[in-house]
Amino acid sequence: MKISAPFLYTQQMNNNRVNFKADSAAPAIQPQKALPSADNFIKSYAQVFINQHIPEPSVKPAPVIGTEENAPVLWKNHLRTMFKNNEVSLYAMLMRTFNAKDLNGNELIDENEQHGTFRNAVERLDEIKKLGINTFHVLPINPIGKIAAKGTAGSVYAPADFLTFDKMLGTKEDFKYFVNECHKRGISVMVDLPSCVSVDLYNARPDLMAVDERGMPEVPSGWEDIRMFAPYSDKDKKILNQPLIDYHKKFVDLMLECNVDGIRADVARTKPAEFWDEIISYARSKDPEFAFLAETYTYEDASPILNMPHDRPEEILAAGFDSYYGQYHIFPLRFKANELHDYVIENLDMSHRLPAGKSLIGSFATHDDKSPMSAGGVEYCDLITGLGNTLPMTNPYFTTGFESGDTYNYSYEGKLADKSYTDCFVYETPNHEHLDIFNLSRKPGGQHPEIGVFMTSMANLRKQYLDVITKGTYIPLRDTGDKRDRIISYIRHKNGKSLLIVANRDVNTNVSGNIKIPGLKSTQVLKDLAMPYGEKSSFTVQDGVLKVNLAPARFHVVEIDTPHIETEAKEVYRQYLNQG
Repeated sequence: MKISAPFLYTQQMNNNRVNFKADSAAPAIQPQKALPSADNFIKSYAQVFINQHIPEPSVKPAPVIGTEENAPVLWKNHLRTMFKNNEVSLYAMLMRTFNAKDLNGNELIDENEQHGTFRNAVERLDEIKKLGINTFHVLPINPIGKIAAKGTAGSVYAPADFLTFDKMLGTKEDFKYFVNECHKRGISVMVDLPSCVSVDLYNARPDLMAVDERGMPEVPSGWEDIRMFAPYSDKDKKILNQPLIDYHKKFVDLMLECNVDGIRADVARTKPAEFWDEIISYARSKDPEFAFLAETYTYEDASPILNMPHDRPEEILAAGFDSYYGQYHIFPLRFKANELHDYVIENLDMSHRLPAGKSLIGSFATHDDKSPMSAGGVEYCDLITGLGNTLPMTNPYFTTGFESGDTYNYSYEGKLADKSYTDCFVYETPNHEHLDIFNLSRKPGGQHPEIGVFMTSMANLRKQYLDVITKGTYIPLRDTGDKRDRIISYIRHKNGKSLLIVANRDVNTNVSGNIKIPGLKSTQVLKDLAMPYGEKSSFTVQDGVLKVNLAPARFHVVEIDTPHIETEAKEVYRQYLNQG
């Protein structure tokens, strides 16, 4: 039985047999309470960072016109140009939990509580903007499948339809209101395009679906709740599946109708480059600034997944995508200092084989990854915030709840449910310490708002040194004297101005070393531009050498006087950009 949200399934036990019936009402919508402003929880010692003006990117939104609720803004989409200039700062948000009201504190949104909606999300826009965010990545907002679902609300990546909105979140007009309110605040909106579909849609549209030689659905390992599209009608002859192309074009049309600025393509490798070339060209024929972000990686640890193609970022970017995810999400597991340098250089080199301005995001923590709190707590979160804001070719990226240290531990995990929006009566969260995208859960957030303070301070720093960070050269400082390769140090340089970044990769212990820096003078005064946190590091300056004793997970930024470092350094790399 196919029942559209907001209907609930109710579980009844009768002689060990489970029966399902549809309740006629969704959880009642409660009066919405205004959230406290972000300023109320900012610690006093950090006020100086919050009060700094955050400069606007070089592409500025047009002024607001109109004062009524739905009065449109005079908005011109410049998101593609912002990606080309490395000026995007993304925040991934899950609409149904973004501003959920968990009144009884059980971490679930019960029938007398309010889940997130397009309209109540607006209450938090100013809070998120203060973090330096200028673009939302909105996780999928389509109706969710009910059959063979995971969790009591179903994965948002198992849609039952691409061309309508989840009724739980609101109407198309409600979504337009949300987008309009984002634009009023200078925030662009990217919407997630799921790579696969629910069993419900598989049953409804067999012409779109991939099956094997036995006629059985193709299902990636571990993704039993979804089914894959068939991008080709004749794979051997490379003939694309025209009904699938048309279906995706209609999704693009819907987003354009709602004034969305771009699309994030989930698991972009599930479609070939020629498929994306047609979809992207279609979108750009209607809005040349419509941006595309690919969830694809340089090399995916999980590859090969059954029925899933390998990642191929260069091919995807050449097909028209503006930016891609990259591989920073494995930083807590694999990247030592020199491995990080090598990976950055790999991307910079790739940029010269592509049209100018291709980039990646600072994907140190996405909804597919464990909470960064598990990798080293607040100090680790600040470390990756600093790196994401200062590495070349990179647009900072944060997942909802990061700003206050959500551990994504849910007390209901694995427990039985009395009611469900799907045919699943278990509060499934398949991946522990991950953002719950399977159940109606609490608003994401933790107990450490100081992380958000550091985010804001780094956004200020990035804007203050915008040209150096977004267009400057990358000079890795590999000679640190640390045999265990834990000291991350590099210089960003442009037009005689140098920013020195020094960080401790180790989240547990201090690390000492001697960083060789061409042109550094013993008279150099060091002023840390990064907001202090954690334990204190120490520095001693000598000619050509910076002696350091770095506290665990500490991140430091210093402007130094090394105007000729590009000619003196052993390695100098730059992104391929349109500098004119």
